[in-house]
Amino acid sequence: MKGAVFQKKGEIIIKDDIKKPKIKKDEVLIKVKNCGICGSDVESYHTGILIPTGLILGHEFSGEIIELGEDVKKWKIGDRVTANPNLPCFKCFWCMRNQENLCKKGDGIGMTSSGAMAEFIKVKAERLHLLPPNVSYEEGALVEPLAIGVYAVQESGIKVGENAVVFGAGTIGLVTIQVLNAIGASDVFVIEPLEFNQKKALEVGASEVFIPKDWTKISGLTNKIGPDHIFDCAGVPKTYIDSLKLIRKGGFITVIGIHAEPFEMVGFTQFLLKNITMRGIFAYNQETFRTCINLLEKKKINIKPLITKRIKLDEVPKAFKTLSDPTNNEVKILVEME
Repeated sequence: MKGAVFQKKGEIIIKDDIKKPKIKKDEVLIKVKNCGICGSDVESYHTGILIPTGLILGHEFSGEIIELGEDVKKWKIGDRVTANPNLPCFKCFWCMRNQENLCKKGDGIGMTSSGAMAEFIKVKAERLHLLPPNVSYEEGALVEPLAIGVYAVQESGIKVGENAVVFGAGTIGLVTIQVLNAIGASDVFVIEPLEFNQKKALEVGASEVFIPKDWTKISGLTNKIGPDHIFDCAGVPKTYIDSLKLIRKGGFITVIGIHAEPFEMVGFTQFLLKNITMRGIFAYNQETFRTCINLLEKKKINIKPLITKRIKLDEVPKAFKTLSDPTNNEVKILVEME
C-alpha cells in the first residue's frame, strides 16, 4: 500500500511498497478516507523529534471498516468510524485512575505506531468511535483536534457567563473559540498576529480579535480587571508571559500550546501576587471523543472553516513545506485518500 513516511528531519517521503497491515483478533482494518496534518506532525518535521524515523504519519483520521478481527463483536463491515489515537496500557497509575491521556507508556497511532496517512490502518476495536449519518468523513477526521479544545475547556472550570481570551487562532484556537461559545462564555476575545487567521477567528465566533501588540485593550473590555480565563493555544514564550500580565487577579490560565525549547519566564512573580491558577492540558480521553461527536452531530461546532486545503497523498511532502511557513494562509490541510 501507499503511505506518507517520516524519513528524517525536514523530509517526508511517499512509499508505495508498504505491506498492508495484518490485524490481530482484537483489531479492525480501516480503509482511510481522510487524514489531517497536525501541528505536532509539522513540529516533528522541523525538529526531527517526537516521531521515530520510518513511521507512517497521521493521527487525525476517519474511514470505513473493511475487516474484523475474530474477537471483534460490536462493530461491522462498512461502519464509518474515527478513532482515539492514544494507546493506553490500562495498567499504570494514571490509566487506573481514568487518566489514560497521561499513560506512562505514552503510545499513540502516528506517534509510536503506524499512522493513518496511508491507504489502510489497523486499529484496536476499543479505540473506535462510530460516526453518525450526518457527520461527514471530513468532520470525523477532525474529531481529534476538536477533542483537545473540548478537554481544555472542560478542565478549565469556566462557568456560563464568564469571559475568555484565546491566544492563537490556529486549528486548536479556532475549535476552542467555538467550544467556549457553545458552553455559554459571555465574550471570547482572540489575540492573533496573522490577518488570515484573524478573519477565521471572527468567522467561527470570536467577539473581537486583536493583534499581539494591542492585547492591553482587552482590559478595557473586561471592566479594567482582565479576563476571567485565558486559553494559550499558541505556546510561544511571549504568550506565556503576556497571559500572566493580562489575566485578572484570581483568574485562570489554561496552557494548551506546547513550546519545545526552554525560555526565561519574565515576570513570573505575577503568578504569585495575582493568585493565578495555571494548568497544563495534554490530549483528551474516550469520553471527550464521545462529546465531540455529539457536538458535531447536533451542529454545535462548524469544523469546515478550519479546512483550508484538500490534497492527495502524493502531495503530502509539499504540504509540510507549505505548513512550515505561517504566512501561507493555511489552517488545516486534509489528505483525501480517494
